Amino acid sequence: MVYVKWACLKCEDVKVSNSKRHHQMDICKCGGSGLDLEEEYSRMMGNFQSLEKYNYNFFDELVLCMKEQDFLEFVDIGDKKRYLNLTDVYDIRKIEDEICESLI
Repeated sequence: MVYVKWACLKCEDVKVSNSKRHHQMDICKCGGSGLDLEEEYSRMMGNFQSLEKYNYNFFDELVLCMKEQDFLEFVDIGDKKRYLNLTDVYDIRKIEDEICESLI
């Protein structure tokens, strides 16, 4: 997973884009620049400058920490395993977003 910290050259707004958030265009506050970072390609608009690149998987690390501290229940349902439900994913993404905001 890759995170790219970038800045719009027009309004100087700084954003962090995440390669695991599919089809999510991160747009600066003036709306002039944006980046949709994907695993295989990127969509870009406007003029921006890449500031830093982080190659780390915050999401999986958060899941492991939550599992170790018994915040997430991992149960077997027949031959299927329930690892995360949608609420779990949203909660973990909120924490991931807070981590990304702290990178700015």
